[in-house]
Amino acid sequence: MTLPVRLKELAENRYQQPEFLKTLFELAVEEQWFDLQHMIQHDMAKAIIADYSYELGKDYLNQEIYFNCWEEVIEIGWDKFCRHTGLSRDRVNNQLRQLREAI
Repeated sequence: MTLPVRLKELAENRYQQPEFLKTLFELAVEEQWFDLQHMIQHDMAKAIIADYSYELGKDYLNQEIYFNCWEEVIEIGWDKFCRHTGLSRDRVNNQLRQLREAI
């Protein structure tokens, strides 16, 4: 499914908020990858999709929208993080893979 334009706008705007990026950067410097992943993939993604669902007049965090769009929303988050920090996506993916393997 192609990400709806408005949802993409919300994701682009939210993930590039200076304070949010500052917090993500601090977590990366401190090697807090679990918290970093949680903030990008859970906290912010759910908030963005919930706001989008609300704008459409659908229930809070509409399940259909969530399941159809969450991966693309998260990708925007990681893209903004990588651009802000200068870390490559490969490095990020390696860190996340190590985190999953440790669990």
